Amino acid sequence: MTEDIPTIDAQIGQRLRAARTAARLTIRQLAARLGWPYTTLANYEEGRRPLRVAQLVAIAAALGRSPAAFLVDLPEAAAVIERIDGDLDRCLQVAFILDSLDSEAEAADDIPT
Repeated sequence: MTEDIPTIDAQIGQRLRAARTAARLTIRQLAARLGWPYTTLANYEEGRRPLRVAQLVAIAAALGRSPAAFLVDLPEAAAVIERIDGDLDRCLQVAFILDSLDSEAEAADDIPT
C-alpha cells in the first residue's frame, strides 16, 4: 500500500470529523457528550487509533447519525443510508426499486443483438 492512500481508519476519521463539524460541534464538545477525553476522539478522527464498532456506534448516536453511513465511500450512498436506517418501509421500497432495476438489466442482457 502506498503512503498517499489513507487507511480505512483515516477515511472513517475524516467522515467523523466532517459529521462533527456539520453538527457544529467542537471536538471537545463531542468528547464531553461521549464522556471521553478529547484526545481519544482526536486520535479516531486522525486515524491514529483504530475505531471499534462500539465506539463508532456511540459517536454516531451522539451525532444523530447512522453508524453504517460512516462505512461507505460515496457521500450519496451515505445519504441514502441515513434516509432508510431505522425505517423498514423505506428499506423495503429501496429494495423493491433495486430488484426492479436488476430485473430490467437482466432482461436487457437476454435480448439478442
